[in-house]
Amino acid sequence: MRKTFCKAFLCTVLLAGMASCAKTAQGPSPLIAQAERLNGTLGALAEESPMYLQTISVDYDNAELIVDIEFADTAVHVSGYSDALVQYVVAQYLKAHPGENLDVVLNTLSQEKGSLKIELSDAHGETKDCSIGATRLKKLYQLKPMELNYNEVKTNVSDILEARCPQLAAQYKAESAEFSISGGFAQYTFTFARPTAYSQLNQASLRGRYLKPLKEHYEDFGACRTIIEELLGSLSIDGYRYIYTSKGGNDISAAIPWSMIN
Repeated sequence: MRKTFCKAFLCTVLLAGMASCAKTAQGPSPLIAQAERLNGTLGALAEESPMYLQTISVDYDNAELIVDIEFADTAVHVSGYSDALVQYVVAQYLKAHPGENLDVVLNTLSQEKGSLKIELSDAHGETKDCSIGATRLKKLYQLKPMELNYNEVKTNVSDILEARCPQLAAQYKAESAEFSISGGFAQYTFTFARPTAYSQLNQASLRGRYLKPLKEHYEDFGACRTIIEELLGSLSIDGYRYIYTSKGGNDISAAIPWSMIN
């Protein structure tokens, strides 16, 4: 009996020792190095987009890859960003950066049953957090845009663009401004009290009124410009259209495709 107990005790000690050795051999999570890499890459993206982004930092903690994004652009209100929109943009980023590093991130998060946490904050003190589990993260990489809550994302982007209407109406002395996505364009329709408010304009001069501000606006996005243009393009938005209308007057409109803005 004593001999059997000793053997059992010895086996237990050996197994414990093997488990201890396996844990040591496993070493630190590969996500620690990936977080450091992403911290450098995304930190540089923020530095190259100073009018749009304040900072981006990436950290790893307890099977969670944390991306902290702070916006500098006062037009940004992160409380208006849906989880669907955040996931859609993450999917865009993943698809644009395939390769060994992405494989390590996705596979390690799966092994650790971890998640990606996106923490957003803006210049108004608003915050938005979005946690994406490893299984969902893999799907974001695999699925097509139309399979990623496409209609919800398009509605959210439309709401964000529509929020500028009061400011634009006041800026151009219109009674009101309305937004819609129509015919492949992000369309702003300005209604004036009298047609004389814009009778001196034609299509070319109306286009000229908005082309320079649009160019400057997109230049302010810095290195994030491509990400934003690709987002809008994936939602079948090919540029902007501006319409001036009034009771009893003729409408004039001007479209500005991406080729003009770029």
